[in-house]
Amino acid sequence: MTLRIAPGSLICREFGGLEAADPNWLKEVDYWEDYNSRFFRANGKTYQSADSNVQTWLTADDRAPYAAMTRELLDDLSSRMDLSDIDLVLMAHWLPDIHLGTSVTNFALHHLGVKDGFGFAISDRGRTAPLFAMHCAARYLRSGRRKALVLSMDQKHLLYRSPVVDALEPVNSAAAMVLERDIQSGMQYSGYRRLMLTDQDDLATAVTNLCVEMGRAPENVCLIAAPDLLTRAAHAGQVIAQSTRLLCAAPFAALHDAQTQGVSGAYLVLSQERNAVSAIMLSADEMRLAA
Repeated sequence: MTLRIAPGSLICREFGGLEAADPNWLKEVDYWEDYNSRFFRANGKTYQSADSNVQTWLTADDRAPYAAMTRELLDDLSSRMDLSDIDLVLMAHWLPDIHLGTSVTNFALHHLGVKDGFGFAISDRGRTAPLFAMHCAARYLRSGRRKALVLSMDQKHLLYRSPVVDALEPVNSAAAMVLERDIQSGMQYSGYRRLMLTDQDDLATAVTNLCVEMGRAPENVCLIAAPDLLTRAAHAGQVIAQSTRLLCAAPFAALHDAQTQGVSGAYLVLSQERNAVSAIMLSADEMRLAA
């Protein structure tokens, strides 16, 4: 059985404000400061006033809740194809929703009118989460289940300050695609791999080995990765850079760019979280037609 990205279903967008701030929310500052303090304590850290980002989190004019971004993507997709028979909704993100505790997958299923679908969110794999989501979808779409909606998104505002996140200068962004079994066109999903690097010099060899392992000559594979990974990989084939500002939407946004630019052949989409590298291989539809 083959698994493909349904033609026309890969969409990516950046968002400004999707929710107006309510001045009454400022009455809750003490509540959220206490939340931050307890959150830091639970992670073995001491919360200080300089760590707070509560005021900005409550008053920003570019708040973009995950459900609001999801609605925008689903309305766009629904105008292109039938989504009423979705079996699975998977959502991948790194940063927390600005609406803490919202079940975005349940929202998506309800918005689409899907009564028998299953929803699940992946939030503990950093920026490699969207690639793992595709792997999970591929494993789930068996035994008669054939269609999955994969969402990946992040929003820019945290309750607390994070030098790591600040350095990335994130934007509100989201991507969506439909994976479907046994359709006759669309990019074919060829597999997922996750490996641990022992040192920074391993990446070039790892990329070459991943290509060979998936049956591709490296020079015939387009590598899609963050700029620093592309430099370290020294890849023999074509490369397309992911925008680090898009966080979990970055891999699929770059894949969309590859499609738009008419890049043919195979794609190795790569992300790294600490010493773990995750990758998926996709084959462009033209390769299947030429076979």
